[in-house]
Amino acid sequence: MSTFEMQGLTWKARSKYQQDAILIENKVIQHDGLITKLYSHSEKEQWCVAVADGISNSPAAEQASYTVLKALMQNKKIEPCQAFTIQQYLVDQLAHQKNSFGASSTLALIQNNCEQGFVTIQHIGDSRVYLFSQHDQKWHCLTRDHNYLEQLRESGEVKAGENYASIYDALLQYFCADPLHEVMDFTTTEEYLTENDALLVCTDGVHDVMECMKWPTLEADMELRMWLLEMKELLDSKQAYDNVSMVLVRAKI
Repeated sequence: MSTFEMQGLTWKARSKYQQDAILIENKVIQHDGLITKLYSHSEKEQWCVAVADGISNSPAAEQASYTVLKALMQNKKIEPCQAFTIQQYLVDQLAHQKNSFGASSTLALIQNNCEQGFVTIQHIGDSRVYLFSQHDQKWHCLTRDHNYLEQLRESGEVKAGENYASIYDALLQYFCADPLHEVMDFTTTEEYLTENDALLVCTDGVHDVMECMKWPTLEADMELRMWLLEMKELLDSKQAYDNVSMVLVRAKI
């Protein structure tokens, strides 16, 4: 029987505020700098790990990310989460208070669907999920950001190798504490993991600073904690400003 081991790291970096949050082992963690314990689950157990990134130009961004992850904990069934349910929970919790009306957040999650080796991946916004494949020893991005630049790529209007202004990074999809805000259905995919394959769910404070082709490999005998700390040191050396949050999941036999 396969097992999944998982560990998370969250770090405020050089930002004034911590607006990220992570979900692991049914705990929502929002901390200036923390690495979690190592957890392990069999393929028959239900589990969910996630990151949420409060959108900094929205009010109460840190409350938005925390609340979106709290909403995930309401899903007790072994089935994909519904974006509408999370959006409604955020509205119920924050939209009726003046200081948190309009609070917004992204979300990316990995959930065990209790089928041998398969996990479900869902996201809204620009928090991402990556795969480390033991087959080619490389990291691969599995998600596509819900922003204007990706929309242009899909329509063939973006030219390869050209740089685009930051305005093109504007998010088209996110959760928002506003009863009139409409959110799309989750982008949902399934991924099959073989032994020592790994998934990383992370906020944009990771991939905006360093894309995955520059990330360290995850050796089969390497502790998850050591890989997470190595990533933090690399991001720190590149003067990472935005909050950094990651949860790493590896399949073992």
